[in-house]
Amino acid sequence: MALVVAALGVPAADGAATATFVKQSEWSTGYTGQFDLSNGTASPWTWKVEFDLPVGTSVGNFWGATVTRSGDHYVATGAAWNATVAPGGATNFGWVSLGTGSPQNVSVNGGGTSNGPDIRPPSTPQNLRSVVGTSTFTLRWDAASDDTAVKSYEVYSGANLIATVSGTEYTMGMPPPMIYTYRVRALDAAGNASPYAVITPGGQPDTTAPTAPDSVYPGSTKIMWTAATDNVAVAGYDVYINSDHYGATSALSLNVPPIGFGSFSFTVIAFDGAGNRSAPRTVRVAVDPGPASDWSSPTPPANLRVTVTGSTATWTWSASSDNVKVAGYQVFHGNDWVGNVTGTSFTEPLPLKDVRVRAFDPTGNKSGFAVLAA
Repeated sequence: MALVVAALGVPAADGAATATFVKQSEWSTGYTGQFDLSNGTASPWTWKVEFDLPVGTSVGNFWGATVTRSGDHYVATGAAWNATVAPGGATNFGWVSLGTGSPQNVSVNGGGTSNGPDIRPPSTPQNLRSVVGTSTFTLRWDAASDDTAVKSYEVYSGANLIATVSGTEYTMGMPPPMIYTYRVRALDAAGNASPYAVITPGGQPDTTAPTAPDSVYPGSTKIMWTAATDNVAVAGYDVYINSDHYGATSALSLNVPPIGFGSFSFTVIAFDGAGNRSAPRTVRVAVDPGPASDWSSPTPPANLRVTVTGSTATWTWSASSDNVKVAGYQVFHGNDWVGNVTGTSFTEPLPLKDVRVRAFDPTGNKSGFAVLAA
């Protein structure tokens, strides 16, 4: 039986069993992490989860599984009481981490590999619109997209959450004759939140930009900031590390891949539903390697090429090398981070885009970008 690891990006096959990794709590030197396993198939499911932890992170106390280690590679199999999950059943296992690195290169029952936790928010729901009935008021929007799957949509009236739905519309009773602002955002299974789609039926055009976030708090795998304000509503925040755009979200934090060592500029820009953008708020940080740290970057990928077949484009490249090992490759559309892959290819729908690829190691050191082969 094949397995889908929805929140970790393992490709779907024929099953509907899922495994989702979540950091339940974090502190400066570690975290409590848990894999939630669910069997949505019609057959009993016996599971095995394999993963790597980056240098400097290891499993401490664990529960709900038998965990073995070889170097930085871990294999978790079920305990006597939860090794086999009945159809429709669920279980979990977890550990206290010594270090802050998240699982990488996850595979489940040989069903594929992933590129670490799901950290990319869904796209913004588009074309938010209202439909007035005889005694009802309906909001409709076009579906958002996500690198794993959109789980639900939250609907707000002003600052109030009024509904969480799985579809692309919400119907309510006719509101009083006032001007309301409605917002809709998409969520994935890992809790990543898209920017809001915003609509104010009957409102005036919005030409006022939001304020900038007051503060930005950078970390090695998460960037946080304080809320901006707007005359109508803040729709979201664009987040940049140096010149690279790592995503947009309506939350006040964004998980990012490990940044490694060097000098970095962390920038957050607020925007509203009309596209008005705040001034940037930037913090500059230098991250120096410790005496025992891996500070060597991988070599750049070589022979970057693209092959178009039907309606898809497949980008391939030659593997990089590293003094420890290559953990994966970051794929960008121009300066926009698309995601990480562990192999040496990346396939996406047409039209053809400006794809750039660079390698990274378990510490987060990054190579230069591949050069498109002639």
